[in-house]
Amino acid sequence: MFFNLFNFDPKPFNQGWLPAKDGHKVYFLQYGNPNGIPVLSFHGGPGGRSRPKYAKLFNLKKYHFIQFDQRGGGMSEYKNLCEHNTTSDLIADAKRLLNYLKIKTPIIVHGCSWGSTMALLFAEAYPKLVQKIIVHSVFLARPEDADWVNKDSERFYPDLWYEMRQKISNKDLSKENMRLLFSANEADNLKALSYLGSYEYKLGQIDPKFELLTEVNEKFLTSSRIYFHYVNNKFFITDNQILDNIAKIKDIPTLIVHNRMDFCCMVKQAWDLHQAMPNSVLKINAGYGHSSPQLLKLVKTMLKEFLQRE
Repeated sequence: MFFNLFNFDPKPFNQGWLPAKDGHKVYFLQYGNPNGIPVLSFHGGPGGRSRPKYAKLFNLKKYHFIQFDQRGGGMSEYKNLCEHNTTSDLIADAKRLLNYLKIKTPIIVHGCSWGSTMALLFAEAYPKLVQKIIVHSVFLARPEDADWVNKDSERFYPDLWYEMRQKISNKDLSKENMRLLFSANEADNLKALSYLGSYEYKLGQIDPKFELLTEVNEKFLTSSRIYFHYVNNKFFITDNQILDNIAKIKDIPTLIVHNRMDFCCMVKQAWDLHQAMPNSVLKINAGYGHSSPQLLKLVKTMLKEFLQRE
């Protein structure tokens, strides 16, 4: 069998936790060149975790790649999962992390999906700290963007929605799902995870089917609790916060890459962002899926050219 080194994930040169704040200990990882150009990467979710595959997008001989698990996600620790767990808390953690690591030079921010939301919000909060923005599978977190997943996608998956309503509730599906997720009853948790908790992963599939889970995966349960905590609080931002504040970052060089047939985050979000940022480059990939291997391959190719631009 051919031994391909590139199939293996890079190893961090440092990892640990930020000092606890608000009952949360945030876990971080550093890859690449400690003296290289700093890249701060935000993972997806909400409720996701750091993934080394994103470090592989960058030349780790040249770049200092930094990831962190947002509050409650991945290896981060907490006393109360949802307490002090808002978007502004996550942005504050990112700034604390840069201070903790003594990063003083302007950084590149990177993010995929919810990570793109966070990267853009961080840049708007600290525009003087950001030299470039790289986002793919863009999510602007406007009501219409969330409604696509939570409501409008029923146009393509009426059978799944019918099944969810039969199994969970015929009334307020989201409210009942939250009750089931935070229930102390394992059977309730399994029902929530099997249906609405799994629904987003079905988007884009041609012949999706629900599978009733028989055992609670604690990581999946925690991730789902965080996700719906944010969804039900409108992601803790105003309705059009990113584009309303885009003037703060509109001149920062920005790379935007998105699959045309992304059924999780519709491509119109990437288009709207590009139209609002005159110094951005947009590539709509002729592909499907949310964060597919083909899309990441394209991001890596375009990234190399983009970062070489003066």
